[in-house]
Amino acid sequence: MSARGRGNISRWSIEHPYVVIAFYLGVALLSALVIFFQMPRRMMPYVESPMVGIVSMMPGLSAEEMEIYFSKPIEERMVDLKDVHFIRSTSQEGFSIVTVEFWYGTDMKKALFDVQSLMNVVQADLPMTGANLKPSWVLAIDPLNTPVLSLAVTGEGYDQVQLRTLVENEIVNRLKVVKDVYSVVPFGGQKLQMQVVVDRERLAAYKMTLLDLKGMLDMQNQSRPAGTLTYQDREILVRSDFRARTPEEVATYPIAGMDGRVVYLRDVAEVMNAPREQRSLYRFNGKEAVEVSIIQQPDASSVRVMAGVQERLKEIQQDFPRLKFEVAYDRSTFVGFLMENMVEELVIAVLLTGLAVLFFLGNWRGTLISMISIPISLGVALLVMVPFGMTLNSSTLIGLLLSVGRLVDDSIINIHSIGRHLRMGKSPKDAAVDGITEVMLAVLAITFMLCVALLPLAFAGGIVQYMFEGIVWPIICGLLASALVSFTLTPLLAANLFPPYREGEEERRSRFQRWVLDPSQRFLDRLEARYRAALAWSIQNRFIVVAGAVATILVGVALYPRIGSEMMPLADVSQAFALLEATPGTSFARTSEIAAQVEQILLKQPEVVKVSSEVGFEPGGTYFTGYSMGAVNAASLMITLVDSSKRRRDIWQVIDGVQAEALRTIPGIRRLAIKEMGADVMASSAAPVQVILYGPDLEKLSEMGEQARKLAEGIPGFYQVTTSWAYTLPQLHVVVDRARAQEIGLTVEDVADQAYYALKGGLTNEFYRLDNKRQFTILLRYRGDQRRDQTDLEQVKIVGKKGEVVPLRSVARVEERSGPTLIEHDNFRRVISVLGFYRKGGPPSMDLSMALLIAAHEKLDFPPGYGIELRGDMTQLEESFGRLLRGLYLAVIFMFLLLVAQFRSLVEPFNMVFSLSLISTGVLGGLLLASQTFSTVSILAIVILTGMMMTVAVLLVDLVLRLRAQGMPRDEAILTAGPIRLRPILMTSLITIVVLIPVAFFPRTGIDAYAPLATVVIGGLTMGTILALFVVPVVHTCTDDLANLLRAGLGRVLRRREETVP
Repeated sequence: MSARGRGNISRWSIEHPYVVIAFYLGVALLSALVIFFQMPRRMMPYVESPMVGIVSMMPGLSAEEMEIYFSKPIEERMVDLKDVHFIRSTSQEGFSIVTVEFWYGTDMKKALFDVQSLMNVVQADLPMTGANLKPSWVLAIDPLNTPVLSLAVTGEGYDQVQLRTLVENEIVNRLKVVKDVYSVVPFGGQKLQMQVVVDRERLAAYKMTLLDLKGMLDMQNQSRPAGTLTYQDREILVRSDFRARTPEEVATYPIAGMDGRVVYLRDVAEVMNAPREQRSLYRFNGKEAVEVSIIQQPDASSVRVMAGVQERLKEIQQDFPRLKFEVAYDRSTFVGFLMENMVEELVIAVLLTGLAVLFFLGNWRGTLISMISIPISLGVALLVMVPFGMTLNSSTLIGLLLSVGRLVDDSIINIHSIGRHLRMGKSPKDAAVDGITEVMLAVLAITFMLCVALLPLAFAGGIVQYMFEGIVWPIICGLLASALVSFTLTPLLAANLFPPYREGEEERRSRFQRWVLDPSQRFLDRLEARYRAALAWSIQNRFIVVAGAVATILVGVALYPRIGSEMMPLADVSQAFALLEATPGTSFARTSEIAAQVEQILLKQPEVVKVSSEVGFEPGGTYFTGYSMGAVNAASLMITLVDSSKRRRDIWQVIDGVQAEALRTIPGIRRLAIKEMGADVMASSAAPVQVILYGPDLEKLSEMGEQARKLAEGIPGFYQVTTSWAYTLPQLHVVVDRARAQEIGLTVEDVADQAYYALKGGLTNEFYRLDNKRQFTILLRYRGDQRRDQTDLEQVKIVGKKGEVVPLRSVARVEERSGPTLIEHDNFRRVISVLGFYRKGGPPSMDLSMALLIAAHEKLDFPPGYGIELRGDMTQLEESFGRLLRGLYLAVIFMFLLLVAQFRSLVEPFNMVFSLSLISTGVLGGLLLASQTFSTVSILAIVILTGMMMTVAVLLVDLVLRLRAQGMPRDEAILTAGPIRLRPILMTSLITIVVLIPVAFFPRTGIDAYAPLATVVIGGLTMGTILALFVVPVVHTCTDDLANLLRAGLGRVLRRREETVP
């Protein structure tokens, strides 16, 4: 009667059906609302970037000068910060970026604030802010937060200047206010600029320099308050507004007086509104346009942001009907593919589960209960995940799929128990209450066992927690939800669906039951009988069974060295990103031609549908990778392919073919790297395979980097090998003769400044400000035909303090040298990186990194102060593996302690923990046969697998012990318990395997990175389950005999002591 007491949750559920039904209908409705409207949707789980960047800009300075004046002083101050992992910097012409990489899991908001605070001190170490220097600024760096949407904007009747101006002043501002938009960045087109093009000879005739001219322009281009006039009840504001408004007005500015007459700007220069010198260009599918990139908040929903942007674009289109917006890149499309795949995979998993349950149980009512309880449990799990701030992504899908195999466990156990009580003659209501109450503790034990196995990963910290909490929490929430459903909804459904048991019921069975279900039941009955016979043989031949188990474990140990290691498996999500670098010294125009040729090669591939390219570089913006900042001889390309299910070649065959053809047919390419945009959640790597060589001398480093690159190219499996920079940038060095400069009253700085402004040009301090428009710059420089080559440089007019005018060659000599394209620092040392990629089926990243490291130590001569270290995936791989393995150890320990509490023994829990080793051959053999690697995903799968395998041992041993407690002999208890538990064990394992087969062998877009997880679970569960069915009972007999021997020996010792006592 206690099972039917008032406190019994199952009886309460049956007695309050409307409450239970209303509750779960509400859960179903809320789950639908959460899935479609609440939970953000992403391709991959959001992993907060651990990097903060400090960006400095000084147009005209070389890489060496940016290193000396900016990178070095800034990075030396960053050592005062806490929890810093690496400090890197990149110095290149006109730019410096210092990247502070913290450990994953650091509070990045606080870290950003700390860096900003420290920069207030650092500013004192930097050069004074002047006309051509923008002060350093601090920003969070998240290379993975690429634009969610890129638009190619064109307009009928707009030239490139008008289009860019409209985009900057109207389109960008309107899109920025869309909810969850982080920034909107324009690129391409041409910006308006007021240009003062000076004639070198005419300016020199008036004994003036460009610096003098700049000062005069700044003084004339002013808008200042002049106070107020107050009299009685009136007050009038007085202003002095002499802003530059038109080129014609600026040309009339007086700049000097000579021989009694005024010299005007028009006398020495031509003033015009013209496009800036082109240093950036955007093309979409080969056609020029202006790009508008929308970057979302890192944790926002891509689909929701896209919907908001599309609504705003409709409004803009109405106001500017001549504009055309083409979608050049849309991340939400691939998120949509993932959501469709997720729904399909879950529906297929539930249907396959229902089919398996039907054939195993042979009861359509029990199958219907299982089919109802699984979706409801998944819905409860999704609702519980909302407060955690989790998103719907590929890892969430895998977590839900894995939980399906476990959710059916509870239904199977409950339905079996209810059926047994029905056959006792009880009413359906009493059978439901008594049956579920009988197995309630077992259900809770299995649930807690799996939760305990997974909880250490949920709190592992570091990148591991970020990467896999999307898998772990859905399983844990699903298990807890399943337990709740099995104690409430399942008894309610069983009490109303199951009819009372009657003798002769078999005669009224349907044809489907007789022709389909009954044969399957007879097959399972025969299987149980054969298993009993095999189990009896195993007990009689225990040595052979144990030896076979040990041999199987040793085979697994032998397979381990043949399995490579990587951080995260590669994935094909039909997107790729390319970085192109032309030979150092290549002009912007030639770089654009090279990029166009690469685009054409891409577009002729049948698998490629969109190519969006950014040629050159525009300063500013909010998106940085933490490495180089782009240059006039560089380009980046975003490539969209058709869905992987609709093409014959995978993404790596396409991009490797394109890269090889481009390098073979297009001259002038120094580096072309094309990488898939897959499951990479690491924001801190320049490439999966990255080896750095460090040392003090740049030229020596470049030489060693080239040697290492050639070594890497000779290693099988290394793809797209490049170095991060080259010492081949052509430079002209102006070597000032201090004595000659002093003769005309000038210093080295004076001569350098005059030469800089003559060639590079200079921006005035005051801007060209038009009403209600973004401010434009005013540029002063020599005419184009007076600044083309070394001869023009030597002819630059240098004006002395007393008005002497001499050519530059009279106070300096010009030398031609080579320099670095950029300078890299890694933890304060100058370095050069050898970068490369790997492919599926070949050596993984760790193996390639180690191979290059060994080859470099063997074949390169490292002078004192030089060395080589690993970066790339290796920076996080060791730590991540360590965290996962610690999670595995803790899971085993916690499960052992839980088993000790459940069985009140130390011996049986040891037997069960030993059974975990049986999965080794299945796990490693599966990875080897599938040509997959040991990765963070594989270790995660092993942790999950330990919980699954432990339930097999628990189900067997628990029933054996209960039968023995009832007085049944040990061997007979084993032979009785084994066949009884065979069906639920096989059913649970088979359902899990069937659910994961599509992921392992036919992965959809967005989830192929988790194929090794499915492989590990399928291989380990198959081998482990088969072995455990025989090894666990045999080991139980061995330990039982050993315990009996110890007890007998101890008893004899005690008796002897008693006999010797007088």
